[in-house]
This record gives sequence, structure tokens and C-alpha cells, in this order.
Amino acid sequence: MSKHDFESANTMLTDLKNSFDVFLKNDVSSKTEFKTDFGKEVTKIFDENQDNPNAKKLDFQYKKIIQIANDIQHLKSVNDDTLPDWLEDELESVFKKIKDLLKILEEELN
Repeated sequence: MSKHDFESANTMLTDLKNSFDVFLKNDVSSKTEFKTDFGKEVTKIFDENQDNPNAKKLDFQYKKIIQIANDIQHLKSVNDDTLPDWLEDELESVFKKIKDLLKILEEELN
């Protein structure tokens, strides 16, 4: 039996991505809470596997998502309607990296 439920983590990641899609389409008045179930799972995986380089990468990539969200929130708060394409591309890239890391960690830790 696995210590971590990677299937649920992937579902949580998909839910998080969907909430970001909504966040990108809405105005700044509809703030999204980033203390997510996925974030809690990332913290748990990292805390229990701190020596694992892929757990460290997962934690870093999740923090990157939070920073990108903060950057987007800032652009929206100053009424900058132009969201740079590279920022959306980077967000998509980070989600893909996290999905790949979850698959690697599932294989390593099970």
C-alpha cells in the first residue's frame, strides 16, 4: 500500500488547473484561495521525502504556480488587461512538470 495517494493528487492537480482557468477569465474581485488540497498533499509528500530530489522539485514547482498566480493577481489589480502570453505558457508548463513529477514519484515511492 502506498503512503501517498498519487491518483487523488493528480485529480487535485486537475481541479487546481481548472480553478486557475476560471481565475484567468475572471476579474480581480473574484479572488482564488491558493491553500488547496493539492498544496497540502505536496507539503505532505515533501515533508515525508525531503531527501528525494523529485519531491524537492515538486515542492519548487508548486511554489512556482503560487508565484505565477500572484503575478497574475498583481496584473489584474493594476487593471493591466494584457496577460503576457509567456506567463500563461509558463503556467501550463509548470502544470505539466508537476504532472510528470507525480508520475515519477509514484513509481519511486511505491
